[in-house]
Amino acid sequence: MEQTGVHRLGRGCYILKGGRVLTMDPTLETPDLCDILVDGGVIQAVGANLAIHGAEVIDARNMIVVPGFVEVHWHMWNSIWRGLAHDAPGYFGLHRLAPLYTAEDHYNAVRYAATEAINAGVTTCHDWANALRGTEDDLAEARALADTGIRARLGLGRFGGPNRKPIGPDDIAAAQGWLDEHGDGLIDLGIVCHDADTLRGEVTAARAAGLKTVGPHANLSSLFDLLGPDFIFTHGPGTPAEFMQLLAARGVRIGLCPATDPLIGAGLPPILQFLDNGVRFEDIGMSVDVSCQTSVDPFAAMRTIMNSGRIAKKDGASFEQIVFTPADPDDHTNGLLMPAQMLELATINGANVLGLGAVTGTLTPGKRADLIMVRTDDINMLPVEESDAAFQLVQHGQVANVDTVMVDGKILKRGGKLVGVDPREVVAAAAASHRRLVAAAKAAAA
Repeated sequence: MEQTGVHRLGRGCYILKGGRVLTMDPTLETPDLCDILVDGGVIQAVGANLAIHGAEVIDARNMIVVPGFVEVHWHMWNSIWRGLAHDAPGYFGLHRLAPLYTAEDHYNAVRYAATEAINAGVTTCHDWANALRGTEDDLAEARALADTGIRARLGLGRFGGPNRKPIGPDDIAAAQGWLDEHGDGLIDLGIVCHDADTLRGEVTAARAAGLKTVGPHANLSSLFDLLGPDFIFTHGPGTPAEFMQLLAARGVRIGLCPATDPLIGAGLPPILQFLDNGVRFEDIGMSVDVSCQTSVDPFAAMRTIMNSGRIAKKDGASFEQIVFTPADPDDHTNGLLMPAQMLELATINGANVLGLGAVTGTLTPGKRADLIMVRTDDINMLPVEESDAAFQLVQHGQVANVDTVMVDGKILKRGGKLVGVDPREVVAAAAASHRRLVAAAKAAAA
């Protein structure tokens, strides 16, 4: 399936000048206002008064510069169901559309979702592609990710049903071969498993191929021996403490769903419950889950997770106890989750969950240049150096403040506008697939 209007962008040499830089790397000491040198897709240096001949200087004044957000679990294929369901029964009922998809529909849906991700400052996503019918669909979603320029994990998964064929070595080899030739080093593979009967074989195939992650949406009660650090366990409300402790003991990574779990009434993201039961903070990331019922908003996601932890921490306490009675007079956080921790969760933690911590997630020299610049002179922000930059981002930030997005040294958004893509064409193609699928479903039901 050939696509037109795709503009692959090159990697340049840039100096981001005078921004408030949050590297998310605790080993780096940098002045509050400093520069970042990017060349060849790599962060070369972070510091004051950087200069190199021939570099394009990008004015980062009145900007907060942070690593791009990393998302760890997203059913991108159903992004085009917007406006069709508001709850869990409605959402799962729409899975009747999955057999009606063409490869072009998969392409349109994933490109639409990935473009929204970039616009929101998400530079890495996990495409949880659990409705693929075969290699043609696999490659359509791979192509969609590649055409947007986002860094991604393509989680291969087959649509359920009596004729479901599990992902095997040949499927992995075909997708990997395409990515080796066309993926520009930005996309790798995982497996997502939605059937306990085939999960063991799919996990075996994934591990034999050296894939970094396995994503189960299946009953694991008889498969505990499989659990390991390559597993990503998503959602979490209502999970028994004993199972959380098992996940912690096996090093399983966690993907919280701060937009969708409250939406369907499942509960708030249980971050403190995971932590209290032994899961390491650095093994917890954030997930979009589905964007057919929610928007892609990393800032709102961070606020929801932070506030959920605070609610859990203060459950049953009075207003006076919360506001006026610190647990430790010398602890100014009062034992609460803080904005800086939420930035960790949304950047380096997400990279760790995907096994990409050596590649992205911090603004460390030698890592790939995945970063965003967020305006502080918009009406909802404030361009003052005395404020805490993490407070501003998490407590006040909005997608509209994302000025610049860079992935692997390529600028994909600048001055608040997407680069190298016509958003109207992306939306029009997604809408066309939506209309076709709805019409086909109505015809099938007639």
